[in-house]
Amino acid sequence: MKQNFPITGMTCGNCVSKIEKRLAEHPAISSASVTLQPPEATFEVEKMLSADDLNTWLQPLGHYRVQSSVAEPSLPAADATTYRPLILLLIYLLAVTAAVMMASGGWSTSLAMRLFMGGFFIAFSFFKLLDPRGFADAYRGYDLVARKWPAYGIIYPFIELGLGLAYLANVAPMAVNGITLVVMAVSLAGVLRAVLSKRAIRCACLGTVFRLPMSTVTIIEDGLMLAMAALALVLPH
Repeated sequence: MKQNFPITGMTCGNCVSKIEKRLAEHPAISSASVTLQPPEATFEVEKMLSADDLNTWLQPLGHYRVQSSVAEPSLPAADATTYRPLILLLIYLLAVTAAVMMASGGWSTSLAMRLFMGGFFIAFSFFKLLDPRGFADAYRGYDLVARKWPAYGIIYPFIELGLGLAYLANVAPMAVNGITLVVMAVSLAGVLRAVLSKRAIRCACLGTVFRLPMSTVTIIEDGLMLAMAALALVLPH
C-alpha cells in the first residue's frame, strides 16, 4: 500500500536525507521517498500508518512533523459503552476469582489477588498478541520506555504473559511482585502523561482489537495492578 504525508520543518537536502533514512528503517515501511519541493514523504507500507505513528518514529530527529493527509477515524467517546469490553473482561476475572475462592472453602486475600493478577496479565497479553506489531506501534505513542526503545512494545505482551503464568503458578512471589511494581509504575507514568496532555490518544491495553481512548479508566486499571503488587509484597504468602 502507498501513503503520502506532508512534512514540516525541512529546510535543505540534508533534512530530506535524514528523514528518508529514518522512515526506511521503520519495520512497516518497505520503501520511502522524501522531497523538499513539495515537502512530503511517499512510501510503501505493509499496513496503514497514522501521522501520530510517524511523528513518534521521527521524534529522535528533532522538530520534523508529519501532518495528516487524510482524515483519520476519531476515537469514540470515553463512556461506559466504549469501555464495555474492558469492563466485561474485569467482571469475568472477578467472577473466576470468586468461583475459585468458593471452591477452596475459605477466603485468602493473597490468593484472590494472585489469581486475579494472573488472569489479568494472561487475558491482556492475549489481546495484544493478536496483533503484536500493531500493539507496539500504538504503545509507542505514549509509553515512556517504548518511545525510546521501540522493541519494548514487542516484548511487553510476553512480559505480561510471563507475569500471569508466574502468578498462577505461585513462582518466586516476591520477585514477581517486585517486577510487576516496576513494570506497572513505568506504564502508569506514560498513561498519566498521555491523559494530562489532553490529546486524543488510543489506549493499547487491549491491543488493536478495540479502539479505546486513553482516559482515567486506563489510569485506574494500571493503578489497581500497581497497588495490588505493592500490597502483595507485604502480605504473607
